[in-house]
Amino acid sequence: MNKLRVVLLFNLSFAISNLNAAPDTNENIIIANVWINGVDKTTEALYLDQNGVHYVECNVFAMLNIKKELFKTNPTKPEFCIVSEAPVSSEFDEKLQTVKINLPAEYFLSYEATQDFNFPDKASFGAFLNYDLFYRFQGAEKEFNSLSEIGVFKDYWKFNSALIQQKEGEKNHFSRLNTAFEVEFPKQFSVLTVGDTTSIYNPALGSFRYGGVSFGTNFTQRPDFVYWNMPTLQGSAILPSTVDLLINGVSIYQQKVTPGYFTLQSGASIQQAGDAQIVVEDILGNRTVQNFPVYINNQLLKPKLNEYNVSMGKIRYNYETKGDDYREFFSNIYFRRGITEKTTLGFNAAYSSDISNLGLLWTQALSKYALLDMTAIGSDNHSESGYSVATSISRNVGNISVGLSGKYSDPEFRMLGYSDQIFLTKFESLAYINFFNIPYLNNINFNFIQRESYPNVDHNMPATNDKVVNLGFSRNIGQDLSFATTYFKEFGDQDNQGVRFSLSYSFDSRRNLYADYSTENESRLQLSGRSGSPNGFDYNLGVNRRQNETFYNAYGAYKTSVGDLNFIYDYNNQYENAQLNYRGGLVWLDKKLAFTKLVDDAFALVEVDQYKDIDVYKSLSPAGKTSKAGHLFIHDLLPYVRYDLSFDQNQLPMEDKIEFSNKKITPLNQRGYIVNFPVHHTKVIVVRLVSEDQQTFAAGSEVYINDSQEYYPIGADGTVYLYGLKPDEYTLTLKTSGGKSCRSTLDIPAAKLQDMAAKTNELVCQ
Repeated sequence: MNKLRVVLLFNLSFAISNLNAAPDTNENIIIANVWINGVDKTTEALYLDQNGVHYVECNVFAMLNIKKELFKTNPTKPEFCIVSEAPVSSEFDEKLQTVKINLPAEYFLSYEATQDFNFPDKASFGAFLNYDLFYRFQGAEKEFNSLSEIGVFKDYWKFNSALIQQKEGEKNHFSRLNTAFEVEFPKQFSVLTVGDTTSIYNPALGSFRYGGVSFGTNFTQRPDFVYWNMPTLQGSAILPSTVDLLINGVSIYQQKVTPGYFTLQSGASIQQAGDAQIVVEDILGNRTVQNFPVYINNQLLKPKLNEYNVSMGKIRYNYETKGDDYREFFSNIYFRRGITEKTTLGFNAAYSSDISNLGLLWTQALSKYALLDMTAIGSDNHSESGYSVATSISRNVGNISVGLSGKYSDPEFRMLGYSDQIFLTKFESLAYINFFNIPYLNNINFNFIQRESYPNVDHNMPATNDKVVNLGFSRNIGQDLSFATTYFKEFGDQDNQGVRFSLSYSFDSRRNLYADYSTENESRLQLSGRSGSPNGFDYNLGVNRRQNETFYNAYGAYKTSVGDLNFIYDYNNQYENAQLNYRGGLVWLDKKLAFTKLVDDAFALVEVDQYKDIDVYKSLSPAGKTSKAGHLFIHDLLPYVRYDLSFDQNQLPMEDKIEFSNKKITPLNQRGYIVNFPVHHTKVIVVRLVSEDQQTFAAGSEVYINDSQEYYPIGADGTVYLYGLKPDEYTLTLKTSGGKSCRSTLDIPAAKLQDMAAKTNELVCQ
């Protein structure tokens, strides 16, 4: 503000000189406070009253994010803007020495909120080895299986390969599960995969395994990117305001805006339908309301947003038993585009020597009421043509969820990758309606499922027709007890029905007792407990009664920082089964090896110099303590999620200095990241500053280090104690009480830090 006052006073003197040069003009120039639309902007500017026309210097509008180019200027003093000509108005308050200006919204700079993306950090170079060991014995039968996965990573790429080993009796079988090289392109929201992978999944298209090349978008897997249609909130405000989005009367989004036109993205958490309201309330309490219908669903892409995948290779069969069963070559193109906020269209084209497919995809919002999803696919199989059509309609609003879907395929229809299928589906349908949080019953759900297939002569499979109806409800009785019942009816090829009753009681947040009974002569009683943390002990003890037989079972999981040990035990008079499973990992990062939990997400190596037992935090939650070597591996970091890793700096010695105590990272899946917190060991350096003629300076003279505002006083013996210095080069500035000053350079090599701290160092101040 002081600088502004200087400028204003200068301009004022300049303006007054011009005024003196034109004595015939009736004008007055003063320094005035500026109010905009009734709000004190705590800013001063030159105010000119010339023959009843009001002016304010134009530069003040640029400072206040107001478009100064929209104002007309004074013909002889272009540095002044008119503020008394429509659509702008103003008045001068003599008591407050304030010019009060009223501006429309278009005079303010527009505000457009952009979506923030958590672009991932480049991974450090490292590797991991996952292992899963399984042992089971049932009577005289014994089985030992193991699964191992090796991964190597750096920057945005990752290579991994998995191998399974199965042993039954004297038989020992090895099989490769997958081998792939993957590169992510975060800014393009895409990924390239070379090796074993799966085709892009769609409920109507299914998915299959293959070996080959795949390239396409991956934003549906990213929690930071909102790819579906969201309402864009647009409007204007003449004052700082709060914009509130309400759907069905519930506030689900709020953001503050500056004056002017605004464009806001409403946020990723919205998945609703109904009547929406935009409420704009300014700082004076004035409110405006805009109503509109809305349907928001993540199956609909944003307008002009493309989702695509291009792949080719050989289809893979018998994945778990054979590592080299690759058969027919194929190519596939998948594409979807958001046409409008309510319409998404796409297609899928696939070709192989045996089967070719062409499918059309259409997703449509029906106003604010429902979502319609339709698919039509044709196939060509050795000159035999077939088709399949599928449709679904659903609506989720308030406490009701309802949906209906159906799929029909003619006898000759085949999908790529399903040449070995046993069941040839004819008709599939699903109907459901669910009520949530309703009075007395809490929750009610109903669903009907039907699946009908054609006979398969090649596999000697007859036609099937299965139909099932389920009806259930549940109710909470107090805070700890809940009751549920379910009725089911099978008809078609099978005729069966039954009712299941269940009770659940929670002793606390970690222990639970569960009991159920079925009219099919089956009952169960189960006690479970969980640790509620990544490390600890979980258990489950139960007894089952089935067809007049009693079964006892026990489950336990001992979770540690170096892996999880699980065991299962089942027993009755004629049957005994025991299973033991251990899952863990070995990671290598920054030339450090460590046994860890299974690496199925990202991880980080946090280093705090060589200090042990330092508390480390993951987004303010305790993550563990550093080891004797001064580091800690942090696991379970989700991809594309931003984490704040930090440590307790108060646990370091007082003489140590740190550059920073927290660091933010956004990881990629199955990658490792080095987070190093440098710690500098400092010393007290004693310096005697002398003049060029070897004279010491008077006691009380002030010594400044570099550009610091903190000073160190010179003692009676001419020395000064400089605290907290690390190896570096420093500029010392000495100022005497008489106003004289001089400078000297203090160079502290790392190798000489200890020696310099043990003596008095003499420097010449010039």
